Amino acid sequence: MKPGETLARSGSLLIFFFLFSSFVLFGIGSSYRIQPFQDTKLGVNYGRLGSNLPSPQTAAKLINSLSIKNVKTFDMDLSVIRAFSNTGISLSVCIPNEYISSVANDPSQADLIIKQLSRPLYSNTKISSITVGTEVSMLPEFSTILLKAMNNVYESLKKFGLHQNIQVSTPHSLAILAVRFPPSDAIFQESIAEPVLRPLLAFLDQINSSFMVNLYPYLTYKEAPSIPLEFALFADNPKQYNYTDPNTGLLYTNLFDLLVDALNSAAFSLGFYNLPLVVTETGWPTQGNPEDTAASLHNAAIFNQRLVEHVTRKPIKGTPLRPGVPVLTFIFALFDEDMKGGAPTEKHWGLFYANGTRKYDLRTYDLPHDAMELQNKETSHFSKFS
Repeated sequence: MKPGETLARSGSLLIFFFLFSSFVLFGIGSSYRIQPFQDTKLGVNYGRLGSNLPSPQTAAKLINSLSIKNVKTFDMDLSVIRAFSNTGISLSVCIPNEYISSVANDPSQADLIIKQLSRPLYSNTKISSITVGTEVSMLPEFSTILLKAMNNVYESLKKFGLHQNIQVSTPHSLAILAVRFPPSDAIFQESIAEPVLRPLLAFLDQINSSFMVNLYPYLTYKEAPSIPLEFALFADNPKQYNYTDPNTGLLYTNLFDLLVDALNSAAFSLGFYNLPLVVTETGWPTQGNPEDTAASLHNAAIFNQRLVEHVTRKPIKGTPLRPGVPVLTFIFALFDEDMKGGAPTEKHWGLFYANGTRKYDLRTYDLPHDAMELQNKETSHFSKFS
């Protein structure tokens, strides 16, 4: 298989797996281990939409150099799965959007995926979860079949005795929220709240899985001019930049927690109070349009360092609405990806440049205070966002 080739890159899943298993998979004798997310509450997204990126084996070494033990991918590339064997890293793999329909309509396609992942070739690769699609819950062509596809994957895991060790879920966009501020008033979009999200969250609750959401304080900051940049960047002195929810009286010292609790509140509004929430993507761009001064190497270093400290601190802090409840968080992303479209910032979210050079230090201990100096030293308590 060529590097970068994903499951069923050409033809059906069935044809792909038949050919691949015939020539490669049989006759390799060792047991397969599949395990849940690592105890550490930090992960990183490993996307590969870039030219001249390091090999998956090199990527695994770079991730280990960061002491990060959870990795999320955007496909089911078999060469990537092999590259993470014997690394101590838990891998989350993804059934891409274009295969949701086939998995939903034909349970045997899901069986085929799980069967191949359980082959001895992938022994000692710790697979923590399978995500079905990415940000598709608001897309009509997928939203009506998403739950069926997820259920088929789960039932396949049960057939192979893996359902207690591997999660099945799907990452949502923050756009599923119709209201974000104040977080206690947050609700889901009316068009998907009842027909899509209620049954989906009930399914996740039933199978002990997690509610997965991609959220970016940078994007929310860009959308709401009244939000202080320091609040989005985990201000070093939270007494200067904070927000009090007028309904609950809960005090928020950073935008990340506020957005997480907005999602928690929306889930509560549908009766789901105990679902673990996983932030499957968050981060800060190092470059963008010339007029976008917020997208900078300096701000990205501050955000990601403070994020690491926030989600990994002991004892677990949680959020104001769910104190003490951990939030597994995946930084976006490992590498800059110059083949991505969209805004200029889309190409510049990496912790590493495409050549594997680290952009800035990312440490699991506090930065010196002077590295986090904030320009505005006046108290800034704000009551609303616009």
